[in-house]
Amino acid sequence: MALSGKIVLVTGAGRGMGEHVAKRFAAEGAVVHVLDIQGERAAAVAAAIRASGGRAEPAAVDVRDDRQVGEAFAAVGAAHGGLDVLVNMAGGYGAQFRKSEETPVEEWDMVLDSNLKGSFLCAKHAVPLLRRRGGGRIINFSSNAGRTVSPLLGCSYTAAKAGVIGLSRHLAREFAHENILVNTVAPGPAEGERLSDLIDAEGRAALARQIPLGRLATPQDVAGVVLFLASDAAAFMTGAILDVNGGYVLA
Repeated sequence: MALSGKIVLVTGAGRGMGEHVAKRFAAEGAVVHVLDIQGERAAAVAAAIRASGGRAEPAAVDVRDDRQVGEAFAAVGAAHGGLDVLVNMAGGYGAQFRKSEETPVEEWDMVLDSNLKGSFLCAKHAVPLLRRRGGGRIINFSSNAGRTVSPLLGCSYTAAKAGVIGLSRHLAREFAHENILVNTVAPGPAEGERLSDLIDAEGRAALARQIPLGRLATPQDVAGVVLFLASDAAAFMTGAILDVNGGYVLA
């Protein structure tokens, strides 16, 4: 993937799919900044990367907070002089099967802020650092929910993930002339803690049967697409949405 030496920042990297993506970048020789709202999780992932011979630095950051995000990106700039790749994976979700009229405004705010506002704030602070390197990549995370509707979560999650797609398209058009490429990954239902928190094993098996490829996505399925978008193989792609859903949504 020719990612050795690249400066990469991954949000929501303290566990799950974000952790796997961070570790894959490190295995390719990138210097990875592991951001998570829980500092101990970020520290554990960074320590595991370093124990495997990789390079990683952790930071506890709430992506909803402009000050915290600004300080984290300023630290990356001070350490490396710039940034090559931002991967926006942080984002919360509300209760499963929540009816729209029963959605608390606090839940709406949390889901929109952690997914959409967080992606905006990180991109806002990343652009000057990407510009210093003559361009780079922003890879935002939407979902099959942003392509249609969420099968498990409420309207807040669908709205937030659809908003990420709109944000990505706008940024792609705005910064293409500076060689800052902005693309979106839209995973389908995936194995991991998030889905296990929402539905039991029987429910996960039933969901897998709805996917034409007959299984849930794995972290490896998603990480490979992220690394592709960060690599020179995707040098003429911006504003694209890559659906990693096994045919679950044919958009």
